Amino acid sequence: MPTQKRYGPGNGKGKLSLSNYHQSKENPADLPQTTAEKVHVTNTPNIFSHRSYVFTKKPELIQRYVKATKADVGGVGGHVVAAEEVKAAVAKFVLDNNSFQGEPIFTSLMVTHTGDDVAVTGIMSERIPMSVVDELMWDALQLGADKATELGLYGPGQDLVADAFTGNLRGAGPATIALPLPLRQDNPSQTALLSFADKTEPMAFNYYATGAYLLPRFNTGLVIAHSKMKRGYLMDIVDLDTKAQAIEAGAHPRDQKALDGKMEELAKGLQEKVITLRAPEDLFDIEGLCRSSRFVVARIWSRNERGERDQLGYICSAERLHNIKTKKGFAYGGKDDPVLLAFAQGDWPAPGEITSPWAACPMVAGDCRGSHHLHILPVPINWQTSYWSGPILSAVTLSVNIHTGRIGAVSDQFALGTPWDYVRQRASELAIQFRTAHGIKQPATLHEDELEYQEGWKERRGRLEKQFELKPPLVFNGGGSKSKALAK
Repeated sequence: MPTQKRYGPGNGKGKLSLSNYHQSKENPADLPQTTAEKVHVTNTPNIFSHRSYVFTKKPELIQRYVKATKADVGGVGGHVVAAEEVKAAVAKFVLDNNSFQGEPIFTSLMVTHTGDDVAVTGIMSERIPMSVVDELMWDALQLGADKATELGLYGPGQDLVADAFTGNLRGAGPATIALPLPLRQDNPSQTALLSFADKTEPMAFNYYATGAYLLPRFNTGLVIAHSKMKRGYLMDIVDLDTKAQAIEAGAHPRDQKALDGKMEELAKGLQEKVITLRAPEDLFDIEGLCRSSRFVVARIWSRNERGERDQLGYICSAERLHNIKTKKGFAYGGKDDPVLLAFAQGDWPAPGEITSPWAACPMVAGDCRGSHHLHILPVPINWQTSYWSGPILSAVTLSVNIHTGRIGAVSDQFALGTPWDYVRQRASELAIQFRTAHGIKQPATLHEDELEYQEGWKERRGRLEKQFELKPPLVFNGGGSKSKALAK
């Protein structure tokens, strides 16, 4: 592995500074004020856009991507919220080193958090190797972990489970995805929905996929739109549970060495076990698979006139860390706190249609200790967890100029002062009732194979198992007499 970084100014050029960037929160000071007072509804992130590219008069038509990377590198008060100093350290490192062979890696970017997870989202071009971006993200998050250590935060570097960067972030801990933006001469505007989840698993995003992309009650466009939406979509569904796959391949569930060997074999080549199903034709099959945490809709494609795969418009970080080999073997029990990118409008559902399934307050796996089922709470961006630490979900839309690679503005889909206030209230009431009613018992807690922090339970169960005895069952013979077994 090379020791010299491929990114950064280099070539004897001076260090990048904030003067190289236009900031979205600077711009309003130069414009007439249109409101008399500010009502706090969201913590809208600052957008950094590289001046030399986003303000060019004749931008080059080139394939660009939205790239989002998220990780828990240390939380305040446990797993509650990311520290502003950590976010600032990550942001400064990326901005200072946002260069590859003389051009910016991200033409536009922002740094946000959901709960205690820090995320970097930006626009990059095809000229930037993905491995370069991943290396920059890895080093930025490592710096964030160092800052978390300095501040005494909880679990510094928790999601950085690999020993070092090896050329790819997949399997290294952080959740990371990239969605190709459309390549077209006209209409530079593209809306992208970005969603982050904390204290839950990728399966939670199945509510997005099996709602707005499959059922007209969430998206009337499936019935009345004249766009490609009328043809439905193709869904790539991934089997995330390599442990179950290893057992199905013949490894004994209690033979850890055999399990680890088979899982490592399955993980070689970073291949995935995937099936492509059609929506709506395969409705029952899609719903049947997506009822389980094992199967996740990882990608959604539009369909051409022949019903075949057309454009990719939905992608999530469908990966479960407890099935990835780390420096601790396969022992890490993470749910991976996923991230999602999806196009909205046109051939795709509107933002409100994509998020609408969460109004029903569904339950997902995760929550405190990663070991419960609980109602998810839709929260504004840059929000913290509370009361058992989640699970929470944020969603923002990005207005992207695909010609210049600029994020022009951001809208918070779960902002305060919207009907989502009512949903949050209802979800909170349901969660409190459900969790306090069931406590440690199922269905409030997960099956013991899915419990994240379970070493204490393994010890307890092992101790109790040794105390069980084999005895004949108690049998009553009638007439008031007891069996010999009972008499003894």
